[in-house]
Amino acid sequence: MKDRTKESVDARRHTPSYDTTRINRAIERAARDPGFVNQAVSQLSGLAFPAFKQNILEYIRTMDTNKDQEENDIVSLFESLDGYIQFRDPYHVQKVFEENIPSKKKDYQITDDKREDPDVLIRQTYADRSIKEREAVNEREERKNYPEVTPTAMANFICDNCGKQFQNQQDLVHHKQFESGTSST
Repeated sequence: MKDRTKESVDARRHTPSYDTTRINRAIERAARDPGFVNQAVSQLSGLAFPAFKQNILEYIRTMDTNKDQEENDIVSLFESLDGYIQFRDPYHVQKVFEENIPSKKKDYQITDDKREDPDVLIRQTYADRSIKEREAVNEREERKNYPEVTPTAMANFICDNCGKQFQNQQDLVHHKQFESGTSST
């Protein structure tokens, strides 16, 4: 019997997971109207954090009882989030949305004076802490001119025993296994 799998080419049409036109419209609306971002983030009030994009979308869709244009734009705005980032709290989500707003970019831009003489608070970074706990002087402070890491940057994972920093949790776990002598060598 002859192998006929290489003689023909099949094609299938698939539908995309997300509607890019709606997502772009929602991002443009967020850039024009800061109140829209605040309204979207306020809908996360009952969600348990930390959460990934998929958890946020499931929560928003269960809250989404009204299928009008406004609700569709809010869902589309959350669809624009990066699926590989674990968001620590609603504040973290809001900062990610604000990265695309030109007026906010200007507010958060560092000045030359601040770059040359930063007066930043330096603390140990842990993955399970909120951004405000790690970067702000107090809980009510809204930092606007600082050189710290952006909200979407990777967090460092720090060994409790030796204080060594790792870029991902897998490396930290491997290090802890090695240090405790449980690895097989």
